[in-house]
Amino acid sequence: MKRKFGLALCAVVVIVVAFFFVYSDSYVALELNHQINTMIEKKEYSKLKQLAADKQTADFLVNLNQKTRCKQTSDAQGGTSQSLHYATGLKGKTVGVEMKQESFLEWKVVQISR
Repeated sequence: MKRKFGLALCAVVVIVVAFFFVYSDSYVALELNHQINTMIEKKEYSKLKQLAADKQTADFLVNLNQKTRCKQTSDAQGGTSQSLHYATGLKGKTVGVEMKQESFLEWKVVQISR
């Protein structure tokens, strides 16, 4: 009986922790890093150009080294419950990133500006 209670308690704790992580700023920041890093690594230049706010940003993104990664991504800097703004570092430059919530767990990069 104690074992079943312990397992149930553990399951509840895991669910609560997962719920808070998904609704925390950390989850969206990790999604931002993953999406941008993947586009750079896979050389998805057309996607990067579409997300760029202007030509200067598009040129900057397209000319990044394939091994460049997002660094020092901030907490949300404003926005709404469906759209959040972040700052992250790429190749020593700070860029602004807008993330939009597509569904319960899905957030997508919708714009990158320099």
